[in-house]
Amino acid sequence: MTLAPFDPSQVGAHPSHALRKVTAEDGYVLTYRAWHPEAEPKGTIALFNGIMSHSGWFGPLVAPLLASGYALVGADRRGSGLNKEARGDAPSAKHIVQDALGILEDAAPAGQPLLLAGWCWGSILALNLLRPLGARTTALALLTPGLFPTQAVITAAAEGKRAHADAPEDAAVLPIPIADEMFTGGPCLQSFVQVDPLKLRATTPRFLTNTKKLGMGAHMALRKLSVPTLVVMAEHDEATDNAAVQQAIAKLDVASTTIPGAHGLQFDAPDALANAMIGFFDAVLD
Repeated sequence: MTLAPFDPSQVGAHPSHALRKVTAEDGYVLTYRAWHPEAEPKGTIALFNGIMSHSGWFGPLVAPLLASGYALVGADRRGSGLNKEARGDAPSAKHIVQDALGILEDAAPAGQPLLLAGWCWGSILALNLLRPLGARTTALALLTPGLFPTQAVITAAAEGKRAHADAPEDAAVLPIPIADEMFTGGPCLQSFVQVDPLKLRATTPRFLTNTKKLGMGAHMALRKLSVPTLVVMAEHDEATDNAAVQQAIAKLDVASTTIPGAHGLQFDAPDALANAMIGFFDAVLD
């Protein structure tokens, strides 16, 4: 499968694209994206974005995943993407998980296969959803998983934390520790990643605390995987430590592949990434 070059202006332009809203238990109104194939879908793929990004960053994958018969849900978390209230923040790790569950309940029909796909930070959230979803989850894809950041990312995060050690817990002052250049060296760096007005540029100390809690839950869930799982790594990833990923999954019954490209494989190698996801999910459903 060969995809046309990603045109950033076309994010959300697919005829089936819709923006939907669901209200969380605490009253926060979540906006998420949804796409539907022409025929009855064979399953719903829930896409969980990274710490800086939002569901629009999955744009290069929308057309092939739809063409393969899957409905898509871009489950943006609160404070990111189109969710502009309390940018970069969340009251607790529990709120983040419950928000995602609320979106899935609203968007993914019961009785239909549910396939989770977490990219970068989103892989941490996807793993934390396995326990509350139980048998509802059919399969899982971890795309350049953010459970294992590189030393460069760890160092940048520590420096940001030290620089704002006295900041209020709900002040979005901690710079995102992933540099734009880590996502791609291609044309989308300047045309999309660097100029995206919805990109998250900072988080709160409270969000960092929440991430640590979710990270512990994700590592526990990874060791206890009981659903078919695909792990996709980027060969030239400067944000995810591939060696650490490989060590963590070495003894697990998971499928894995490494694709040439940077952390944002959907920009560097959208055809290869789409094929990997489609091939894996189709095999699970076969």
